[in-house]
Amino acid sequence: MGCQSTSSRDFFNEWLGERVTAIRCHLNILLFERCGAREKILDDLKEIVRSHYVSPEIMAARLKQLGAERTAELLRDHLPTEKRTRSGELGEILATEFVTRKLHYRVPILRLRWKDGREMSLRGDDVVAFRKNENDRLSFLKGEAKSRARLTPDVVRQAADALDQDHGRPGRHSVLFVAERLREKGEDKTAILLEKAVLNSFHGYEIEHLLFTFSGNSPDDYLSNHLEGLECEIRRYAVGLRITDHGDFIQFIYEGL
Repeated sequence: MGCQSTSSRDFFNEWLGERVTAIRCHLNILLFERCGAREKILDDLKEIVRSHYVSPEIMAARLKQLGAERTAELLRDHLPTEKRTRSGELGEILATEFVTRKLHYRVPILRLRWKDGREMSLRGDDVVAFRKNENDRLSFLKGEAKSRARLTPDVVRQAADALDQDHGRPGRHSVLFVAERLREKGEDKTAILLEKAVLNSFHGYEIEHLLFTFSGNSPDDYLSNHLEGLECEIRRYAVGLRITDHGDFIQFIYEGL
């Protein structure tokens, strides 16, 4: 089902099973690890996590010019060391991968490459994604990701509040940031479509929401209860990924980069 992704191999389906429940116009999607699948996809997952901090092209150039040891040293300067930061950023990475692989949206700019400090939190929408139809008409997805060892209704509410900001529309600054990065890459045609959407305050554009949770406990009741209370003005995907050894898993991923 996916379109653009940071790896051609469909490791997501190999690693995770899913259970989907429709709640009016919304979808509750529960993701769970397939038995014995983690070991098979770890190398792919680590490669993807690295790519969210430093582009593969830069990594390849550094390997050629500086060697593996110094390239690894420079990568570590990008990576967070605090547990809370690692948890939040891995949640955002997994949410982005879900959007590109499963929801047919494009995420052209990986936000974590633009951090100005390894422990700094980025402002703006966690995920800004879009897709074009055959007439170059844009649809947008606004995403918020939360990662907790133990998910609670309050955390789901915090994510929902972030999605509801700006009348549920993507943040203007977040979309302009993407447009400016695309212009720097020479993708002016796509950038101007984003800029026109901002100038029109997203009126007349289809918008969907992603509320993504990454937790050690089951998110099922919290997400389904949340969707039950929503109207159908904007379609929302409530996606809960459960990894039972949440903290150890995050540490293992980052220590292995």
